[in-house]
Amino acid sequence: MNWGKALALSLVAFAAMMAAFGIASARRTESLVTEEYYAEELRYQQRIDAQSRANALSAPVAIALADDRVQLRFPPELAGTRITGSLHLLRPNDVRADRKLEVIADSTGSFVSEPLQLWPGRYDASLEWTVDGAAYHTAERLVAQ
Repeated sequence: MNWGKALALSLVAFAAMMAAFGIASARRTESLVTEEYYAEELRYQQRIDAQSRANALSAPVAIALADDRVQLRFPPELAGTRITGSLHLLRPNDVRADRKLEVIADSTGSFVSEPLQLWPGRYDASLEWTVDGAAYHTAERLVAQ
């Protein structure tokens, strides 16, 4: 084989490899964490203030996964107050597994969800709640079994 044929084969192999990479990347689905990233960015300072209020409490909110349910336990000083909010369970690698729950704590400051049928793997939990008009925010990573 002379150098001309070797050069032609090298170019054909390189083009085939680039086409295979192009097809593989077109078939791969990558979703954003949130579609409304601009609106989320505008709310960022409000979230920082809410996290500061949550950090000032005597204890953090305990978020746990047990028996395919989410269990929340709010700090003791909030017992007896009306605690409402929302919990977002975001699956970083698959938006189809995301869950959103409305949270209404009982008089002891606890909340237990219905069974969620979560997929095994990591979830980013984002809890936004209000007590007496004050907004709070807590974020935590959870692993479903």
